[in-house]
Amino acid sequence: MPTIQEYPGTVEAPPVPVEAPARSEPHAGAYHSTGHGSLDTLSVLRASQALSSERDAARLAARVEQVLGSVARATKVVLALWDGEANDWVLQAEDGRSLPVSMDVAGHRVPLSVLRHAELTAEPIMLDDARLDDRFCRDPYFKDMQQCAVMVVPVMRRKAARAMVLLENHDSGGAFTAERLDAVMLIVAQLAVSLENAQLYERLERKVTEQTQQLRDAQSQLQTEARRAGMAQVATDALHNVGNVLTSVNVSAHVLASQVRESRSMRVGALAQLLSDQADLETFFGPGGKGRLLPDYLRHLADAMVSEREQLLAELERLSLSVDQIKNVVAMQQSHAVGRRLLQPALIGDLVDEALRMQEQAMRTHEVQVQRHFETVGATPLDRTRVMQILVNLLDNARQAMDEVDGQRLMDVGVRQETGCIVVSVRDSGCGITAEAHERLFSRGFTTKADGHGFGLHSCVIAAREMGGSLTAHSEGAGRGATFVLRLPAQPQA
Repeated sequence: MPTIQEYPGTVEAPPVPVEAPARSEPHAGAYHSTGHGSLDTLSVLRASQALSSERDAARLAARVEQVLGSVARATKVVLALWDGEANDWVLQAEDGRSLPVSMDVAGHRVPLSVLRHAELTAEPIMLDDARLDDRFCRDPYFKDMQQCAVMVVPVMRRKAARAMVLLENHDSGGAFTAERLDAVMLIVAQLAVSLENAQLYERLERKVTEQTQQLRDAQSQLQTEARRAGMAQVATDALHNVGNVLTSVNVSAHVLASQVRESRSMRVGALAQLLSDQADLETFFGPGGKGRLLPDYLRHLADAMVSEREQLLAELERLSLSVDQIKNVVAMQQSHAVGRRLLQPALIGDLVDEALRMQEQAMRTHEVQVQRHFETVGATPLDRTRVMQILVNLLDNARQAMDEVDGQRLMDVGVRQETGCIVVSVRDSGCGITAEAHERLFSRGFTTKADGHGFGLHSCVIAAREMGGSLTAHSEGAGRGATFVLRLPAQPQA
């Protein structure tokens, strides 16, 4: 910043009070003088009012330059604004679009010594020719000028300069008169108010922009977290559904392993060894020989191996169904992620039978008697994987609900048609549901099982709703069993 020196005898033009005339409607037009250089007061008032509606600081600066250039006959007008955040004076950039620039780096555009002096004194300055004033003649700004009349008027608000108006005339010395200073002061009075309003609007706009961006950032973060939470929920539901099917897989694998270990096929090897150990096969198979018993033994062994083969094939079929269901669960979650639903014509009774076959060995192991009550229900387009997801969950829950039952363990599975929908019901004679538990039964994370996670019924009710159906539960209370009812539209929603 250039050093400012004060000189004795400095004379500044004092502000001249101006009484505002009666209000008149402004209209578009040039601001002009009357008579021999005298000012048209109405034009000055119009110029003042033209600034009152401007709310943008950059446009206000351009309007000031236009208005004051006409009123004061200035060949150049510059508005310097105080930037409280930067704690410095700034000028609008020369391209009119960029951000303001610090006045100290714009010495080629304004006489810094004159402006700094006006800043210190907070009084207007009017010079016939600044080049001839000892205080400012050494300012590099005036170096190549032939003459330069200068007027600087500080714009005061609350006893502090908030802007400075610089007017120059390079054509004639003494171009600025006391009358023109009065006119400029009148306009500057309005400028002070307009400037404060413009800066207030600018701060508010900036604040709104910042808060809007913060809201967008927060929204984006929430969406990211929601997606993560959604993906976590999808993964949890998928793992839970796969876990239910894996129960059947483990049971089938255990049964298969047991049957293979206990297979009667080992007896064929023992029989072959017995025959190899016989030195006289004719005697062995002759009258009274033990070999005479072998044909009957082989018939019984063959029957046993055929039965064993059928059991293995049935268990392998259940295992295959379980593996297919796992693949379907994965495919369902993938289709769910992209918002697709695969509907295929299906008989609901067949799907229930398939789910029961997957649970058959587990039901047998836990001594659960399953009773079927199936009405004839025609084929309807269904999301097979989601329906199977619900059925496997309901059957598995019903079975587990009877683990602590000492008496008969009965499960009743029904299929029927109602108006506009198909219905599947699963009723058990298990531990029942208390009134308190019933209120939270389908809430995510709620469970009454010691080793449960509370994902199954929640994912089932969501799946039912996504298919346009419903899943409800009813129980007379603890120890009195429970009934779950799945309703699906006969014609699924689009």
